[in-house]
Amino acid sequence: MYQTMEGNAAPYQASQDIASATQAELLRTLQTVSDNIMRLAGKLHAGPDAATDDVASITEQHALAQQLIGRLLVMPASQA
Repeated sequence: MYQTMEGNAAPYQASQDIASATQAELLRTLQTVSDNIMRLAGKLHAGPDAATDDVASITEQHALAQQLIGRLLVMPASQA
């Protein structure tokens, strides 16, 4: 599913347990989070009056991305 940066995509909420997700699930989730970060960053860059919700959302999405990356880094190579 393609999401544009104009704002029609909602920030991803982690609904699955990151610790038990497969590599493919983690990568898909990381892609979604990355897309949302780029969309939110575009909104923040576009105007000086950034919404507080956008700032909070980008912070949450960044934290989730860090969790996903950390989980992917400790995943055994045999699951790749």
